[in-house]
Amino acid sequence: MENNFILKHYGRLYNPSNWGYYPNYLTNRIYYICGGTAYYKGFMRLKPGYMYIFKSDSSFQVTQDDNDPIDHIYFDFISSVRIIDREYIEVDPARFPVLKTIIGALTLNDDINSFPTDVAESYFNIISYELREYLTDNKAYSGLISQALHYIHENSPADLTVTGISDALNINVNHLIRTFKKETGITPLKYIGLLKSEYAINYTRRGYTFDDIAAMLGYSSVSALSVAFKNTTHKNLSEFR
Repeated sequence: MENNFILKHYGRLYNPSNWGYYPNYLTNRIYYICGGTAYYKGFMRLKPGYMYIFKSDSSFQVTQDDNDPIDHIYFDFISSVRIIDREYIEVDPARFPVLKTIIGALTLNDDINSFPTDVAESYFNIISYELREYLTDNKAYSGLISQALHYIHENSPADLTVTGISDALNINVNHLIRTFKKETGITPLKYIGLLKSEYAINYTRRGYTFDDIAAMLGYSSVSALSVAFKNTTHKNLSEFR
């Protein structure tokens, strides 16, 4: 399980200043609502004491009541297997003894943001295992595409190329492209572009300069970064500053 779900971000946030439109194009989310009043896409209240699984969605949006700020624990992750097709799932942790215990331990800790990565991954692996019936649709990717996704997720985005993937997997590049698009709905080049866009948004919100971001993602210049981001997402990276 832990090899298929790759934890990207985690923590606990109370009254987040920029909680709202956050278009992580490939990232799935697990939220536990500790307290407060918040709504998903303006219509569905996120109930305290419940856990929510959100499938990757570029229109992901949440809002909170400023008079009752949200307090939530989150695990953002990318998957190398098919995630269920529903937009979101509401889960009552009380139905799962192990999950209830894990959540209970986490809610007593206000310092989840400073957890070492291996500690956070241990919690995430237990949670994702307990939620396994909700997380997958039992239609696994082929071995080739699973290997390709693992390769993409385990290597620096700056070094990723379609040719590099095909060489690493010892597979014809055209066969890789056709199979990847058939199973995921997009080409591997588009997937890499979306992944880089996620990194770019996260780096931007963390205060990195555009020069730094371009270098970290393997672009020759800020202009090249801007063009690639715009072509992939149809938005300007500066919107996320």
